[in-house]
Amino acid sequence: MKNLPPDFWLAAIGWAYLLTNACRVLTYVPQIVVVWRCRDGAQSISLTTWGSWSVSHLTALLYGALVVADAFLVAVSLINLAGCSVVTWIAYRRRRAYVRMQPVPEAMRRPRTDSA
Repeated sequence: MKNLPPDFWLAAIGWAYLLTNACRVLTYVPQIVVVWRCRDGAQSISLTTWGSWSVSHLTALLYGALVVADAFLVAVSLINLAGCSVVTWIAYRRRRAYVRMQPVPEAMRRPRTDSA
């Protein structure tokens, strides 16, 4: 393996990057489905974690586009940004809807001002 040219290793790393990220894109689908079906406000989903992953993919996309001008990196980052952002957005919406559906405790209710 010592006699392999450096281009071989660069190509191997590139293909490994493509393969692992192609598989990762497929893993977003079950997560999206689970969050979409969630009825407890997606409490088991960390908005901080998924949001930070979205931000990291955004920075990777900007780096690929503006610093190294690598269309392949931009494409992979864009797909990962989309997957993370969809999970984050759905979880956020589920959480907001769940909170709105919860009854307001008596101590927090405003007193009625009408005479009824």
